[in-house]
Amino acid sequence: MAFSQFNTVTISGIVSAVPKNNFAINENQNVRRSVDLQTASDLGFEAASELLKIKNRDVSQIGFIVFISKTPDYRSPASAIVLQARLQLPIDCIAYDVNLGSVGFAVGLQLGCSLLNTLNTSKGLIIIGDTNSKQIDADFNTAILGDAATAILLEKKDNALPITIQQFSDGNGFDSHIIPQGAFRTTNERPNFELSSNPNQGISNKLLVDKERIHQFYSSKIPESITDFLSANKSTLSEYDTLAFQQSNTEILREIATKLGIELPSNFKDFGDVSGSSVALLLKPNKTQRVLTCSFGEGFSWAIADFYVEKETVLPLIETDNYFEEGFVTHEM
Repeated sequence: MAFSQFNTVTISGIVSAVPKNNFAINENQNVRRSVDLQTASDLGFEAASELLKIKNRDVSQIGFIVFISKTPDYRSPASAIVLQARLQLPIDCIAYDVNLGSVGFAVGLQLGCSLLNTLNTSKGLIIIGDTNSKQIDADFNTAILGDAATAILLEKKDNALPITIQQFSDGNGFDSHIIPQGAFRTTNERPNFELSSNPNQGISNKLLVDKERIHQFYSSKIPESITDFLSANKSTLSEYDTLAFQQSNTEILREIATKLGIELPSNFKDFGDVSGSSVALLLKPNKTQRVLTCSFGEGFSWAIADFYVEKETVLPLIETDNYFEEGFVTHEM
């Protein structure tokens, strides 16, 4: 069983940002919807700016920025490069995108810790986020998807409390959560080339979700993976102060909790499924805590992480409709 474990990196700060628009799906369910011109990187920029300001960090010491999202600003260039300029980070700052959604928090920790262990700089930024509302039709299966982003500041620290991460992927589920068009597998010359297992669900430039297939896979796979992780990590569920599990839907969470014999906290009714930011929005502010996270989503992909945060780590939530006005390009004459 492959683990990543780090003892020289600490999580110095976490800030999440959501749009101001609190959209009511029904009387029991709300999600945050971004304004038309606002992207995931805009939310991430606001979160990162606030994080660096409150923590009073010199941006010249930031050695990397990794942006993890399945809803980037452009197909090219990487949104991380745009953010590097907007945040005025050094020109020798590593900047790249990762095309993942729900597992973004754990993947970001793993990538960030790995980078800090090899770089001569002491700090780095991970930004995760998605504007899921721009991918969906207004049907029940996908209307519960919301928008959010999270910025995480990582710093080198001798004898830091351990961060332990395990990641999984099963590509046999690639077509269970897919937008077939928009890249190069499907083109105007191949308009009827169907990649989705649900070709009649929505249209090909929108998100297609096989809800039942995802439900069946994760409701059995996650409890099994958590049990194996705890055994290999020599820990028990009772040792954690916070259980922050992916807020994909209440049915999956209920089944996972029942099989593990626990109660899982949820903020699903307030935010819906916000991809990689689900974990961060469940972390408790103003509290030192040991956290067990489990994220799962498209791919199939899932990840588990065990880490600690100090009392001043999780900062207040930001609500914003700001966007990057200079980010729009036209070639009109």
